[in-house]
Amino acid sequence: MCAAVTAVSGCGIFGNDGYFRDRGDDYQMADSLPPLQMPEGISTKNQEELYEVPQISGEVERGSFVVPRPQALSVNVGLDRVKIQKLGNRRWVLVNQSPDEVWPQLHYFLRSSGLQLALSDAGTGTMETAWLTFGDNPETKDRYRLQVESGVQPDSTEIHVRHLAVPLNMPTDGPVEWPAQSSSPEREGWMIDEMSNALAVDSTGAAASLVAQSIGGSKVKVQVMEPAGKEPYIALDLAKNRAWATVAHALNTGGYRLHKEDSDIGILYVTYDSERELSDEDEGWFSGWGSGKGEDKLAKSADAFSLQQVLANIDVSAQAESALFSDIQGVGGAPDSNIPGYLVVMRDGQDGVMEVRIRNTRGKPLSRAKTSELLMAIRQNLI
Repeated sequence: MCAAVTAVSGCGIFGNDGYFRDRGDDYQMADSLPPLQMPEGISTKNQEELYEVPQISGEVERGSFVVPRPQALSVNVGLDRVKIQKLGNRRWVLVNQSPDEVWPQLHYFLRSSGLQLALSDAGTGTMETAWLTFGDNPETKDRYRLQVESGVQPDSTEIHVRHLAVPLNMPTDGPVEWPAQSSSPEREGWMIDEMSNALAVDSTGAAASLVAQSIGGSKVKVQVMEPAGKEPYIALDLAKNRAWATVAHALNTGGYRLHKEDSDIGILYVTYDSERELSDEDEGWFSGWGSGKGEDKLAKSADAFSLQQVLANIDVSAQAESALFSDIQGVGGAPDSNIPGYLVVMRDGQDGVMEVRIRNTRGKPLSRAKTSELLMAIRQNLI
């Protein structure tokens, strides 16, 4: 009898209408209150809004809020603090530290190497050495420029090296005109190797430069944009070939697997399974139990489809929001084939920014929460 009374009384305490209910989504129903009215005879002082709420046009989709998983710290760099990245014939040094910590380390490296600085501008992140001569090539004089930039990941730094060689008798009193590519790839590679080795040895990171805190300014290379009333996307302030390479890398890391891609039309066909991240890290006794260790049925089923089949599966009807796939040959025309996975679409945005969106294999937008989850999984593995 006591148990029955307790159970019946609990129905009015817990649940959606009970006293101890989940109030996590109550903020979505909050309304604005009129400003406080002062009594007559009391002077008021105009105050500014400390937390201004922007006006949103149209009706916003309301649903249960799912707290996203926090972004891992430096997932892309693993245990290495210094890496040499390569894209085509371009190389640069990636350091898993903020620019204000790397800046004084570069100064120390150049001084200890006997290289004098002709220019050091922390505002633009630029260092230029004075003219020097290599013993094996006395007919020319050489100069280096180090360009320090904020990396793609938070608290990371990219160092780009440019080498210039001119005849020894050429006057060099005026401003230096740097070429689009280094005069000598071998000389550039020597500086990159020496610099990366020195930065890897100096791992204390105790010193930081106050003037170097402005490197990069307010420019952010990667952002996950969530405009009101529109689908979220990733904005990449990178060159097109660099943006494609880093996105392709992220789509073959962690829970993603990249199956088909075509850079000419800007489409990548992928599958995503969060359990893959656990299986990659977990090598214990039980990691292979259940579905068979090393077997990825989702990836195997996706590999059976060609890119032409995936494109033909896209729904091009008006209500499918298929503007992303316009002007692409072979899109649509086939019935729904239940193709697993997602389509990652890269398009040119405003001011040279690349925009990355994700859709299902019918080309339709996902829910806002699912889109944000999948985009964050891409964001954390960009390099």
